[in-house]
Amino acid sequence: MAAVSAIAYNMAKNIHKAATAAPPVNTITPKSTSGSAMRIKLCLLLAVVAFIVYGNTLKNEFAVDDTVMLTNNEYVQMGLQGIPKLLVTPHQAGHWRNDNDEYRPLSLVLFAAEYQLWELSPTGYHFMNILLFAGCVVLLFLFLYELFDRKKIVVAFIAALLFAVHPIHTEVVANIKSSDELLSFLLAFTGLLVCTKYVRTGSVLQLMAAILCFFLAHLAKESVVTFIAVVPVVFYFFINSNKKRSLHVSLGFVVAAALFVIARYAVLSYWHVNNVAQITLIENALRAPGLSAASRIATAVLMMGMYLKLLFIPYPLISDYSFSTIPFTHFSDPLVLLSFALYTTLAVVCITRFRKDRRDPYAFAIFFFFVTIALFTNIFIPIKATMGERFLFYPSVGLCIAAAALIARWAGDAGMNILKQAKILAVLVPVCVLWGGMAIARNPDWKDNNTIYGTDVIKAPGNAHLNYFYGYDQFSRYHKEQNPAERQRLLSSAIEYFRNALAIYPGYNFVLADLGAAYFCNKQYDSAEHYDKKMVKADPKYDLARNNLSGVYLNTKKYREDIDLCKETITVLPHNVNSYADMGLSYKALGIYDSAIYYLRMGMAIEPKFIGFYQVMSNVYYTMGKTDSADIYAALSKRMEQ
Repeated sequence: MAAVSAIAYNMAKNIHKAATAAPPVNTITPKSTSGSAMRIKLCLLLAVVAFIVYGNTLKNEFAVDDTVMLTNNEYVQMGLQGIPKLLVTPHQAGHWRNDNDEYRPLSLVLFAAEYQLWELSPTGYHFMNILLFAGCVVLLFLFLYELFDRKKIVVAFIAALLFAVHPIHTEVVANIKSSDELLSFLLAFTGLLVCTKYVRTGSVLQLMAAILCFFLAHLAKESVVTFIAVVPVVFYFFINSNKKRSLHVSLGFVVAAALFVIARYAVLSYWHVNNVAQITLIENALRAPGLSAASRIATAVLMMGMYLKLLFIPYPLISDYSFSTIPFTHFSDPLVLLSFALYTTLAVVCITRFRKDRRDPYAFAIFFFFVTIALFTNIFIPIKATMGERFLFYPSVGLCIAAAALIARWAGDAGMNILKQAKILAVLVPVCVLWGGMAIARNPDWKDNNTIYGTDVIKAPGNAHLNYFYGYDQFSRYHKEQNPAERQRLLSSAIEYFRNALAIYPGYNFVLADLGAAYFCNKQYDSAEHYDKKMVKADPKYDLARNNLSGVYLNTKKYREDIDLCKETITVLPHNVNSYADMGLSYKALGIYDSAIYYLRMGMAIEPKFIGFYQVMSNVYYTMGKTDSADIYAALSKRMEQ
């Protein structure tokens, strides 16, 4: 409470100081030196607020998709030398192959540059995310100031302030991976701001710079494509001092988007990773087989209502909304009808107010929300997520604009002086402190995988993804733990959450192999065999399950079953070196030494650097009494260990 009180006091003091320093509204003109000084002060204040709200993320480590994009990404960890590779490969190529990938190289280029500076020290990456977010807040303020013809600085400031403290942004700022969202937003609004300058000056260099910003914003994250509708509205109805230049701006954005689409198609097609059909139920629950179109749309409409609720009441916040956090529903559901009614009302209000005044801030706020949320509704285009708080990063701007306009109207549009009014401070400060406090409290949940998954699985116990990932984290920690009692606790916890995930979604195949491996570590070999066999049947080419099952057979002395399995494996996966080594062990245990040597040599021909072959071969020759040959392979094995 003391920390929250301190934040409240400092925020109120800074806002009051900024308001007191403000000149009367009629003195703020485009050429006003005092006006420029005021904007600089407000920009600094907004940046400070951003750092106050997210400063505690500097203590966090890596979490969630940071593994894919950074800590286990071989191209990123090449540093600056990896940048050429990152520009011509799919988003996840440095970690694994995904048949339905994206093309978002810019954030990976940033990570590569950062890796060159501080390698895998998480503090540097978190600092960069806070810096990018502060830039987003400042750019939003500056753009809105221009959007409202430099006459509503208080609306621009309050909107940016609300954006800075809104807890819905914690996922984007606290999760390092989401620098793609931050970069996209920063570059998009930089492009808009530069376009406002171009419309007033006609400088071709400014137009080219804006187009470059828009193109780079696409390279960060393709969701900025929705600005293809935003840009014309901004420059034909709000900033339209020169229609020809406004047309240039709109065409410029189309050119930037087209260049990105061409680049994206070329890269994804070359790598054959542009398969939308590969989106699975576990990624997006609305892709469930047998789900009717009516139920899918009704559930999507319900989720749209949930987005609205999160904008106004950002609690509880959850890192994952996949199957089955949101149950499938139908159009007779009262919540679906309520959501539909709310969106219909918003649409009517937007159209009505726009027809009366094409520069109406409320109409623009609603329009901006509708356009930027459209990609994530799962109504028009299926995406690789059921729902996500990060998808509200752009759309939340609409709420902030509308709220700021309402506050200014309530105060009588008295310029920055309204921030000295007690009734305004009585509303604005508590909201900022409440939302800012919620964000500060949420940030530590993103400390690492154990914390975020452990926290959120309690909020969404029916979420298969969260149960699996928490179980996976527990299993990973088990392998690193030294204390026997803690190791057993972690292993039991992993088994429990793996089983929960399978109970929620029996078709969650990847869990089968990990559950089999966990049972193997717990020496429950019958259970391990059961789940490994199920995984092999579900995916005959999944080598981890085959290797685990082979280990079970060796430990339970089912040598004939192991030989049959390994022979089957090398027909499906000829380069699976573990199968050759395991056959060597099984044939050796059965006393069939010539077969053991034969398969071990076959494995060596495939992978001469696999130390297991030399260890097993030495063991075979010792058992045969051929100590000279055994010593040779033992020496080779020892040399490889060094």
